[in-house]
Formats: sequence, structure tokens, C-alpha cells
Amino acid sequence: MPESLPLFLLAVAIGTYIQAVTGFALGIFLLAAVTLLHLGSIPATATALNIMNLALGAVVVVPQLRKADGRIVAQSLIGLVPAMVIGVLLLSYLNSNAQNLLKALLGAVIIAAGLVLVCRPDPLPRRSSPAAFVGTGFLGGFFGGLFSVSGPPIVYQLYRQPIPVQTIRITLLTLFSLASLGRLVVVGLHGDLTLDVVKIGLLSLPVVAAMAWIGNRFPPPVSERTLRRGIFALLMLSGGGTLLMALTA
Repeated sequence: MPESLPLFLLAVAIGTYIQAVTGFALGIFLLAAVTLLHLGSIPATATALNIMNLALGAVVVVPQLRKADGRIVAQSLIGLVPAMVIGVLLLSYLNSNAQNLLKALLGAVIIAAGLVLVCRPDPLPRRSSPAAFVGTGFLGGFFGGLFSVSGPPIVYQLYRQPIPVQTIRITLLTLFSLASLGRLVVVGLHGDLTLDVVKIGLLSLPVVAAMAWIGNRFPPPVSERTLRRGIFALLMLSGGGTLLMALTA
């Protein structure tokens, strides 16, 4: 269990709200908070995140599933699934043998996520090839297996596509939900799905459901540009702090 359950649930609430209004960031924000505040281990938090993302999917994705781009989902999953297995196995190894390296990698991923959030790539004139989605899925799957954070490469790739923003957001959440389900299966087969991890995830579900609903019903009264800048600053501070912690340990 986390060192402080109220602080952990507060981080879950903030991360869920951010994800509801941007399409990603729950895992990134929560892992940063857990690492910086010493609330728990990265592997346990990453697995608990899978349970939360499935709950978020039930609240946000299921009612709008038809709006997701099925071709992008299918093509991305081809690369995502095998890479996820590699990421889970690497997480187990690094957590046992090189925790500072694991934290440094997490800090770098958080910073990359912040850069992706503020980057406004010009839409491509036509949809990317299937191979591009498979490759992006592989990168996302690797980081999804390692940290339950599939976001940065997949988010960047999808926001370049000449398709509506709402379709992109639902497609992202659909991919993240399926990735979470797959990762839970892999972690379970590896023997790391403990009762404590399941409890953490289940205790977070009411918070996730409530904040997902609030995020969709009451988005922040600021422009999208201002919102992105604020979250960017938050991720830069979190990622920089995590990276500094790892390098100075």
C-alpha cells in the first residue's frame, strides 16, 4: 500500500482530470508524484494504473467507442503487444538491479511527454502508412510495459493525422484501455499481480470514475493553449525533479 493513501488518491484525482481533458497524462503524473513523494514503488504503481485506466475506459470510452478509429487501433496493437512484454520484463530487471536508472528513464519519459503535449505538429496531408502506426505502437508498447505510459509516441503520431481531434482523443483512450488490459495479463502471468496492487487499484476506482466524469462535464475555463502550457510546466518540473533525484542518489 502507498505510504500515504490520501496523498496517493489526490495524485490519482489530479492525473485523472488531466487525462480526461487532454487524452493522456494520468500515468505520467501519478508515477512522478509517487517517485518524488516516496509514496510507493514504480512497478506497483504502474500495475495499479492499469486497473485505473480500465475504469477510465469504461466511463469515457465505452459510450463513445464507435467514434474511435478502428484501423489505427488495430495497426497500433500489432506493434504494441509484443513490445509491452519486453517492457514488463525490463521493468522487473531494473527494479531489482538498477533502480536509479529506472527513475532516470522515468524522468526522461515525463519530460518527453511534456514536450509532446505542447508540440503542435502540422497535420499530414494524408494518413500515415500502416507500418508507421505499427512502429509507433511498438514504442508506445515498450514504455507502456515499462511504466504503464504508452502516451508520448502514440499521442504525437495521432495528432499528426488529418482526422478530427475528438476522434483522436477517443482513439487514444481506447488504445490506452486495451494496453492496460494486456499489461495486466502479462503482469499476472509473470507473477507480479499481488493482492496489495489490486487493492490500490480498486481503492482508486471511485476517484477515477468521479474525476473522469467531472473532467468531461466541467473542463477548465481556460483556452486549450493555456491548459497545455500549464500541464507542460507541471510535467517539466516533475520530470526534472525525478531525473535529478536519480542522478544525485
